[in-house]
Amino acid sequence: MTRNQINRKEMQETVAAYLNEHAPIWNATPMIVTFKTELDNVNAAIDAVSASQMQAQVFLGKTKSQLKKVVAQKADMLNDVIEAYAGVEGDAKLEQRMGASATELFRVSNEDFSKTISEIITAANDRMEELVPYGCSEAMVTDLMNELDDYLELHGQPRMYRIRSSQATESLEALFDQAHELLDKRLDKVMKVFATRNATFYKGYLAARMIVD
Repeated sequence: MTRNQINRKEMQETVAAYLNEHAPIWNATPMIVTFKTELDNVNAAIDAVSASQMQAQVFLGKTKSQLKKVVAQKADMLNDVIEAYAGVEGDAKLEQRMGASATELFRVSNEDFSKTISEIITAANDRMEELVPYGCSEAMVTDLMNELDDYLELHGQPRMYRIRSSQATESLEALFDQAHELLDKRLDKVMKVFATRNATFYKGYLAARMIVD
């Protein structure tokens, strides 16, 4: 986020916190309840997009070799689980297919790497319920999917799973515009009912609305 966006976000959080603190004063006013909920949702969306941008910056900082190593290590953790399951179930072919170590996976050529990793992902997804007692989880598989997609994107190839969107559906600026409209054109206008009814509360709200540079 830019410095201006950070300042605006701090103001929005201050307003939300002030309203939370004084909820008994306004929570009998349905429109304020609605607008407060919308403000909370926008703030949460901004946090999510900001976190996504930070993750993207970390991703861009990884070299191709570093990211391939990460994918290989996470794939090895998953295929170890599948290998253990296959051994117990007496599935020798599956056990052999899932026998590669992280080092061996890392050494697979770049051309074949995504195919090799996707086979491990498919094997896990096809047996998810049976693998849970061995330590597998959907989150574990999803994490590997995301890492493989990042690896493919870094190599200029299309993402296979598209779980982590490469671009946020709403930009930060659009979300801040939404917050601005909500506060300036709706919440501020409704809050004026307290200008006389509860002047102290209203002055506190106006103070919370100030953006500090």
